Amino acid sequence: MSRFSNLELEAQGQAPTPGAAPPDGEPIRDKYYFQERAVAAWQAGNFEEALLKFARSLEEDSTFFVGWLGQVRMLIELEEYPEAVVWADKALELFPDQQDLLSAKALALLAQGDVSQAQKLSDAAVAREGLTYYVWLARAEILLARKSSVAQNCIHNAIRSAGNDAPTARLEAGRVLLRAGDAGSAQAYLTEAVQALPHSALAWYELGQCQSALGFREARAAFARCLVLRPSWPKAHAAARSVPKRGLFAWLRR
Repeated sequence: MSRFSNLELEAQGQAPTPGAAPPDGEPIRDKYYFQERAVAAWQAGNFEEALLKFARSLEEDSTFFVGWLGQVRMLIELEEYPEAVVWADKALELFPDQQDLLSAKALALLAQGDVSQAQKLSDAAVAREGLTYYVWLARAEILLARKSSVAQNCIHNAIRSAGNDAPTARLEAGRVLLRAGDAGSAQAYLTEAVQALPHSALAWYELGQCQSALGFREARAAFARCLVLRPSWPKAHAAARSVPKRGLFAWLRR
């Protein structure tokens, strides 16, 4: 049985049964409450927790689009690519041809090596109007896999279209470039991301990974900041230990 089988929800569009009113001063535990906590968990790099919180938002409202998309995206973060495709298809039954879902499914397929089908889904997503930054970044990631120089234009379009989400778009752009092996281009986006999202452990972790790939000893400080924000993150501890005590430029000056 899949490790995520317990997250399956009936998508019948029925309103959730109202519960008892919470005490004064406590937040209402509605779909938005769980969405906010899912986003906070994602910014902390805690993708498993974010997945559970997005699923919990769907328990409150099974037609909540953000919950469906968030759940698919977190499955991709957790490298559960076949599961992500399954859940993207379930979501597309409720939201046919929704561009962000098509892009998320495209990324799940890309991660499994199906570049051709990923490209087709991305083509379908960008054919629509009012593209989100996520659609543009998914497009960029697919084009980077194809070694296309047009990918950089897609990243610029993502930042321009992000509006109030520009800090998150910059973080995501840096992650896309870093996954593609272009740490040099990723550095500027990730530097801007930590300035705009100073409390995001994920942003500091990705900046540290980028600086480490470039041989910069500043990576140690980035990982240290990440671990202040999320002290028990094993992956960040391992990354911090892997940073050489002397940076690339110190070695070049010998």
